Amino acid sequence: MHAIDFMNKSIYLKEPGTIDNMKGHPKFALIRPDGIILYADMSNDGKIISIGDKEMICDQHQHYLAKLVENFYPEKTELLEKITQGNVYAPIYEFLEEGNIVFNNITTYEGPTFFLNGVHGQLLIPINPTDIQKESLKTLDPYVNYFREIEVKELSRF
Repeated sequence: MHAIDFMNKSIYLKEPGTIDNMKGHPKFALIRPDGIILYADMSNDGKIISIGDKEMICDQHQHYLAKLVENFYPEKTELLEKITQGNVYAPIYEFLEEGNIVFNNITTYEGPTFFLNGVHGQLLIPINPTDIQKESLKTLDPYVNYFREIEVKELSRF
């Protein structure tokens, strides 16, 4: 997959995760209208990261989204503020409104829930995805094909 690791600002070159390799599971991916994939996997969970001038342990979706905005959309200061207040829906809504495809890992990894339900994701697609986005989406397949369920929502109206 040709993607950018948005947490570390580098090309993402790792092999796909598996049901046994949870560190390789995707946490969040965004496919821009130009086809560029911004991607992060769970290997960042538990690492110390900085958002702005604050250091924290990366363990929540809001940390990933804050890093995505900080690294690739620094002009969106209001959005970053909403994320740091715990609002993870505002960035997802805004990204979709701008024509991005969003993949969000919604798996509960703790306790027996994981062993009973497996790996789950959510794929959100804007009303008119570009052809290049559709091609980029194909490259995401090996990284999510072991998910037990992926809910796909094509959003026709925001």
